[in-house]
Amino acid sequence: MRSSASSHQISYRTRERTHSGVSGRLTLNCKLILDLLRALLEDDYGAESATATGQKRPCMLSRPDRIKRRNFGTEQLSTSCNPYESIPVLRHEFNLRYSKTGPEDDPDNVQLISDNDAECEGLTFLEESLIFYLRDRHANPAEPITLDCGDVLINSRGKHGGTVDAKLSRLEENGPDFRDVFFIPPLYAADMGTEEGNLFSWVDALKQPNFHQSVVEVAACLRLIILPLALWDESWRTLPFHLVVDVTLLFRFPSIFQPFTSSRKAQNGIELGTARRGLLHLAFPHSLPETLFSSFHGRVDVSFLYAVVQPARAILCETVDKFLQPTALIPALLPFQKRTVMWMLEREGKTFGLDGQIVSKGADSMELPVLWRRVSVQREDEQLNWYYHRLTETLTPDCPHPRVVHGGIVAEEPGLGKTVECIALILLNPGLGRNPTDARWNFEGIMPIKDIRTTLIVTPSSLSQQWIDELSRHAPSLKVLVYPGWRNLSIGTKTSQKVSKRAREGKAMDLGSTESETAGMSLLESWPAYINNFDVCVTTYDILRSDLNVARAPPVRPVRQTAEYSRDKRPISPLVVCEWYRVIMDEVQMVGGGKASEMVSLIPRLSSFAVSGTPAKSRVSDLSYVLKFLRVDPIIYGPKNWNRLIQPSYAAEFAEVFQQYTVRTVKSAVQAELTIPTQTRYVFPIYLGRVERHVYDQNWENALLQLGLDARGVTSSQNSEINTTLLRSWLRKLRQICTHPQIGQLQRPGDKTYKPGVLKTMGQVLDGMKDQNWRNVMDDRRNKINEMAAATQIMQYDPCLNRREEKCLEILLKAENEADHVISEVLSYIADHDAEGEKLIEEAAALRAAKREEQASRQNVGQNRRGDDEGGRQEDHRSTVFDDDDNLSDHEGLPKTAAGEEHVHKSRALQQRLRECYLTLHRVKFLQGDVYHWMGELKAGEEAAAYGAADGLRSKLLKFPEESAMRVMAQLGTDIGKRKLIEKDILIEVPYCPRGGILSSHLLEEADELIDRVLNAQSRVLWEWRTRIYDLLTQKLTASNDEGEADGQEYSRTLETQGEAETYLQAYAMLLADRREVLFAERTILAVHDAKERKRRKTTAAVKAIAGDEPNVDLFTEDIELQPEHEVLRGELMHTRKALLETFMGRAVKSIVVDLSAVAAKITKDDDPEKILAREGVSSLRRFMSTQGTLNNQIEADLALFRKAFNERILYFRQLQEISDSVRDAEWGDDVEQALRNNRAAQAELERKINTGRARQRFLAHLSEAQDAGEGEVEEGCILCGNEFIRGYITQCAHVFCEDCMKSWLLRHGKACPVCRFPIHVDALQRFSMQKKDMDRAAQPPEKLQDDLIPKSCRKIEYNTISPSLLAEIDTMEVRGSYGTKIDTLVRHLLYLQLADGGAKSIVFSAWEDSLHIVEHAFTRNGIPTLRIDSGNRKQDAAAKFRNDPNILVLLLHGERQNAGLNVTCASRVFLLESVVHHSFEIQAIARIDRLGQSRPTEVYCYYAEDTVERNILDLAVRRGLSLYTIDCARGTVDTAAFAPEAENPIVDAPGKKQQKGDFIFRLDDMMSILFPHLSEDVEFLLPPEDVDMRDPLAAPSNPAGANAWSFAAASLSRSSRVPENAVAGPSRLGG
Repeated sequence: MRSSASSHQISYRTRERTHSGVSGRLTLNCKLILDLLRALLEDDYGAESATATGQKRPCMLSRPDRIKRRNFGTEQLSTSCNPYESIPVLRHEFNLRYSKTGPEDDPDNVQLISDNDAECEGLTFLEESLIFYLRDRHANPAEPITLDCGDVLINSRGKHGGTVDAKLSRLEENGPDFRDVFFIPPLYAADMGTEEGNLFSWVDALKQPNFHQSVVEVAACLRLIILPLALWDESWRTLPFHLVVDVTLLFRFPSIFQPFTSSRKAQNGIELGTARRGLLHLAFPHSLPETLFSSFHGRVDVSFLYAVVQPARAILCETVDKFLQPTALIPALLPFQKRTVMWMLEREGKTFGLDGQIVSKGADSMELPVLWRRVSVQREDEQLNWYYHRLTETLTPDCPHPRVVHGGIVAEEPGLGKTVECIALILLNPGLGRNPTDARWNFEGIMPIKDIRTTLIVTPSSLSQQWIDELSRHAPSLKVLVYPGWRNLSIGTKTSQKVSKRAREGKAMDLGSTESETAGMSLLESWPAYINNFDVCVTTYDILRSDLNVARAPPVRPVRQTAEYSRDKRPISPLVVCEWYRVIMDEVQMVGGGKASEMVSLIPRLSSFAVSGTPAKSRVSDLSYVLKFLRVDPIIYGPKNWNRLIQPSYAAEFAEVFQQYTVRTVKSAVQAELTIPTQTRYVFPIYLGRVERHVYDQNWENALLQLGLDARGVTSSQNSEINTTLLRSWLRKLRQICTHPQIGQLQRPGDKTYKPGVLKTMGQVLDGMKDQNWRNVMDDRRNKINEMAAATQIMQYDPCLNRREEKCLEILLKAENEADHVISEVLSYIADHDAEGEKLIEEAAALRAAKREEQASRQNVGQNRRGDDEGGRQEDHRSTVFDDDDNLSDHEGLPKTAAGEEHVHKSRALQQRLRECYLTLHRVKFLQGDVYHWMGELKAGEEAAAYGAADGLRSKLLKFPEESAMRVMAQLGTDIGKRKLIEKDILIEVPYCPRGGILSSHLLEEADELIDRVLNAQSRVLWEWRTRIYDLLTQKLTASNDEGEADGQEYSRTLETQGEAETYLQAYAMLLADRREVLFAERTILAVHDAKERKRRKTTAAVKAIAGDEPNVDLFTEDIELQPEHEVLRGELMHTRKALLETFMGRAVKSIVVDLSAVAAKITKDDDPEKILAREGVSSLRRFMSTQGTLNNQIEADLALFRKAFNERILYFRQLQEISDSVRDAEWGDDVEQALRNNRAAQAELERKINTGRARQRFLAHLSEAQDAGEGEVEEGCILCGNEFIRGYITQCAHVFCEDCMKSWLLRHGKACPVCRFPIHVDALQRFSMQKKDMDRAAQPPEKLQDDLIPKSCRKIEYNTISPSLLAEIDTMEVRGSYGTKIDTLVRHLLYLQLADGGAKSIVFSAWEDSLHIVEHAFTRNGIPTLRIDSGNRKQDAAAKFRNDPNILVLLLHGERQNAGLNVTCASRVFLLESVVHHSFEIQAIARIDRLGQSRPTEVYCYYAEDTVERNILDLAVRRGLSLYTIDCARGTVDTAAFAPEAENPIVDAPGKKQQKGDFIFRLDDMMSILFPHLSEDVEFLLPPEDVDMRDPLAAPSNPAGANAWSFAAASLSRSSRVPENAVAGPSRLGG
């Protein structure tokens, strides 16, 4: 029995808090204590024992039912009527000390009683009486006195513990009763929450009257200990006695062994299962071993997992150590590898005999299954052993049988030779004695399986070839088979026969070969005998997924109880027809809970090993799938118990499970046994070029605006929350820009502009930025013109405005002038674009001609090669393709290349923009005509001219859609006329069928009746509807009013015609489907049901079809909304159609033909007249069906023309309505003055945006000129002072000045350019900054944000960077092409390594797929031999090719998908293109070269963009102590245990629907720390604010209008440590 004790300090001046206003129970009732002591003095026994320790006496029965309270205690039970007995399991002593005030954290259920209230209520008197009584009767000057108060009852008070009742046993039932003498605090289970209950509430729950037998009991006795007089407190702040309550918990045997349903609740609200679990936890606690205390930080995570698992124990016998080196294994095992192999051998139940042979290991009879504990309890003089499973709360007196689990988790740190250890195990324990002749029944698969000795190894696709190579290199004696999947499997010796299509469909399962020893055998017999000849079978997780459907057990089909469905009739995966000796899952963390995991669980095997350096992919919850694979007790990995096991309260059980099944060796623990060369890690800072910096800063500005944050990370409004999803998206985009501006665009699906292979140089990226900015400026200018036009419309309603017409005309003339300028600029842009198109056509023609010449000169070359335009290098096959003359688009002969398609796309966009400009000008001219009309007859000429110009523009805008609609309408008439189809052609004369015989006449008569009653009736209605549709769709386009003039309601009037046409078209299509059903008993997709047809148009497919993405799907346009009269018409047409269908009895003409054929077939004699007549009827009806089918096809072809004409007319009318809508009155509300103020504000904002856009356009042009001229020719000095500067301005006239000169000039000399006297607008100045590369980052002053300063960290971080001399040598290398600063630097670095360390191999990792594509393109162009591992099965041997081919120097890998498992020790350098947040990716990447087998010192280079979020990510790792690149941590082996906590991210802030991929950032705090580093910086490292001179002529105004602009300026100022060519632009007026 377990014993424990607790001491409590309690206030005696408190009472229970109540909500009813009635005084609650006192925490300590002094009166009852005094009465109890007096009663004890009257008891002779009590008097005699007053000075001795009290003895337990039998407790009283529970209180009568009339007492409305729940209490419990020991009960006097009659053994004659109750065979159950109570066994004590826990004794706990409560030591209660009382003071006036009590502890500071008083329970919330009590309230303190003041001295005044105590005096008034007489409590003070009672307290004094008790103290005087004790002093006079029992106090001893030197020794404490113990008074035995006998047995007590405890009443549960829920979560607050209980109250104690006392009653002397010698008293009669009606004697004194001491209720609620004092409160007793709760006793909690250490590993359960307080909200789950306590000892008293649990016992109360399990002693309810609805139980037939009690489960638990509690015995309690009370002692009062009086302190010596010398220790009494004279102030009486503490009482001179203690109350000691001894509580004994007893389990009723055997009731306690019966579990309860956890969801069932007792009257007090406690779940019965929870109550039983709490009592078991109290009685049999289980805590972590002391060795794990320091590793447990309050949660079960990956860090705790790695602390729990241990390396294999030492081998004490030298002989066994020698046995562990297989003779067939070429490499010598290191000592720690031998220990691990021994552990694996023992996990398979094997060990070594005296002669070195493998023998079975004897079982330990005393060993219990995992998680079972043996607990001892005392029953009188007898000790009992019970068995307790704490995870499932199972308590039993019977010893559980051990579950044999062969296998385990091999979690050696990456690079320690897990593959070699597995090979050694296969060689040591090859499964001798297992033979396919031994079979047994597999109850899971419901089929027989046979024993084999083969080991199955399952790996990721990218690692399968590596396993094959390792097996061949380290153990060439092993026979290895690669399993390709059940569809591609072949078994045989000379001629192999693959699984045929018939077999795959389950019609046959012959896998044998006629010349094979397994020929003619079924799969169940042939495969086990065949595979048993091999030692190892290698397959992949992808193969497992493909085999899953043929590996599952046959489905249970309770159709007929007497029927049995044989499995032999369906295909079977060979993997499940035999019991493998062992299955090894490599990189098990990549499986998860998908199809591969399910398939592995279905494979029969004797032992299982999960191999991975990181068995938990991202969190410990993933380990449940690993335990399922190991086939441990399913109770452990079941969802309910597994979620319980990973709770902190079950950390001891978690540790026990994984210590039992896992072995892990880390490099730091076996450093003395390793021979791995030293690794050095460096950071490589990259300073973004001008274009990249501008792209980054512009996106930084947009991110702040959309997120509503300032440059300090503070929200712009109070109580606003940050959009976590948007923040994560912007952070991802900023990180991608740091590598290349196009990352995230090259692989974008559904975007015709960006396709795989459309890679742009920095100049092209800059051109794209210029185009986008130009489009934005054009939109703003056009919107301003529309606002000016709207202003004139509003001014007409202002009664207080003088000379309204003149002012309106003045505004409209300005608007016209601006519109002309905009149109002129767009036309000029279109002309330049057309010139570029001509160049593309000429270049394409020249390249095609050169290619034809090359083809003519190289007749014998099978594959054409195209030369590099700069030096004859072979270009990437995805860049530019000119295959033949057919490679031309329909747009002016442009090539079908990425550039050609982008040119076409841009041409269409420019034409649309020109149309919008003409539409704006039309509005201005039309409103001018209105103003002239208001000015009277004197302006009649100007009025006519303005309206005439508007009509001309209107005709120009409608020319193309009108011509297109007219062309389709003409085609409709032409095509229908060519067919010369008349109503008579679709009507059938009846009787049509020949006369039949006795057996066939009724069928032929039925056919005639069907033709006459249904088909002819449908044909008449069909022709009527067809004629109406043709008339509607050939009406003239001009829908003018009665006077023949346009009045702005043209589109509305066409709704009647087009709505009626759409209604008829729908009904027409359905009627055609009905006709086909009558003929052939089938329906087309044109119409199945009217409701379904309408619903179908709302689907995604319909939207894509309308957009042109799916030309094969013909649907109506969505622009027509049916009017009520059209709904009525639709109902009438549907009624007519359905009435025709009612005459159709369901038997089609085709069905009659089938019946006639059956009649003819039943007659055996060919010359029988009955058979001849039946055959004639069949022939006649078949000719009829053929003729009518052709006719139906013609009619359906007409339907397609109808639809095309319908849509073209709609397009015309929609554009016509758009023109009409543009001249409608502006909507402005009721307040004219407010509307005008809003209009002026909108114009001012647009003017500001236009000036900013123009300034940015000049800055981009300046960058473009610098790009074209070369960076060496860029001016760095100020025009005025001639000095180099850090921050400056560029004017509208493209002159550059430093910040001080520009401000001084504007203050003293006005606002004109000092060089050309061009007027300077402050809003249009463009600000930029340049920094020297060697400037101290920490020495920069804090950034200014209007009146505030952005905090900057002064923390000194010393990264291990490459030497300046090495950097200078790298910079001397020339790069072909322009791929961005980071990738260009990487190319230079690798080109330098080719010279400095020829033949050295390197690995490049990137988190972005697009980045790998760009890098591959850059390497290929610069002559760097490169290999890229794709995810497909065809690339499985890429790693082997990289290892074996000395000409391939670089391997490109994806940082997420390909960072694990590969063994490429042939490489000595790793390049990480980005800094990472989650270092598990980084560690896995580094481990590809830092592992056993590496013979050279290795280097790791982490590239990052300075003054970007990438630098902030590195700094964040330093602050968290996780950096690999500081001076102190940059050399030697990485301690992976230190990085385990950051791998566990159970909570995702704002998780998205898409799968979390890559370096996914889970927490909002992490994202904010990356964007705004000062938010997570320690206060002592933040610089104090400095005084800033606020006298700035360019400072931003304080109005909110500048809120979106200062962020751009702040972003410009925030970029420090830049090289001179790194310019950052931003609107100058918004920062000082």
